[in-house]
Amino acid sequence: MKKFEIGKSYVTRSICDYNCKFVITITGRTAKTVSYNYMGEARRSKIRIDDDGCEFIQPDRYSMAPTFRAEREVQPEEAPAADVEETPAPAAAPAPVEAPAASNVVTIAQPVDDGTVILMIGQRVERNCGACFPAVGGTIAGFVDVPDGRFFRGGSFALVRWDDNPDVPERLRLCEIHRRGWRSPGGSPLGVFVR
Repeated sequence: MKKFEIGKSYVTRSICDYNCKFVITITGRTAKTVSYNYMGEARRSKIRIDDDGCEFIQPDRYSMAPTFRAEREVQPEEAPAADVEETPAPAAAPAPVEAPAASNVVTIAQPVDDGTVILMIGQRVERNCGACFPAVGGTIAGFVDVPDGRFFRGGSFALVRWDDNPDVPERLRLCEIHRRGWRSPGGSPLGVFVR
């Protein structure tokens, strides 16, 4: 029977988006409850046991709430073996762009016409992934042109540093950044918007 252990972290994936991971760190436990940090907040939940005898908790009670299981412990990344020869990495990714200084952050008025959006380095954007995820702000850190590849379409991309993970800029197509209030043809309000 797998049990939650104090000091260990456990991970689960979002039902809506496979790339979205939620992590908790156990801070204490009793026979029937477990205390943990979840999304920057100290919480406590009742421990439940599934048919296989594995402990699990559900921090929230809604239809697509994440479920954390004791068998899904966060595994530390393994260090590369010393006797393996290193192969040179392919030169495909651009060098990281430094985060703009606070004085470089710019707010500009967007044109009123056909949905055209003006983007500049230092401009703030916001990512809306839906009700299950808090909106995250970011800053445009640069632009890059990528040529067409054998399997992937190239184009012009903006490099966005999100406030929740500023060390890894995300590459977004310029056509994926919209003005505030934009909706998809199906009526969805999800996406990346200028502030």
